[in-house]
Amino acid sequence: MDNLFSILDTIPEDTIAVSVYLLGSIIILWCWYAIAKRLPKPFGGISWMVVFALMLTPTVSEGTNASIAPAFFGLMFGILTKENPLIWFNLSAILCVLGLGLIVGYCWSKYSDKRGIPVVNKKSSPL
Repeated sequence: MDNLFSILDTIPEDTIAVSVYLLGSIIILWCWYAIAKRLPKPFGGISWMVVFALMLTPTVSEGTNASIAPAFFGLMFGILTKENPLIWFNLSAILCVLGLGLIVGYCWSKYSDKRGIPVVNKKSSPL
């Protein structure tokens, strides 16, 4: 067990933090996808994009240990401290990612509708 912790001591803390954050975000998005695919088609995709934008929009935190952080945390910090520039900066970043995601989702939806994949009737016999 000591060997495991000695290996973790060689990895920088920032790398561990970013890796855990990204892995956690992937797990949350995967769980939300399981919920969103049961919703009507446009609402499921839109809700998934909202969760994606809230979880993965990056910003730079301030202070002595400044690093990449989710813009959602900056937005919440700005709301709690009532700093309007911080609120608008982080909200605009989140809305930009959300808008780009919705545009890409719309284009993908139109592309997949025009592609027209033939559906095989599973109840028919192969003969």
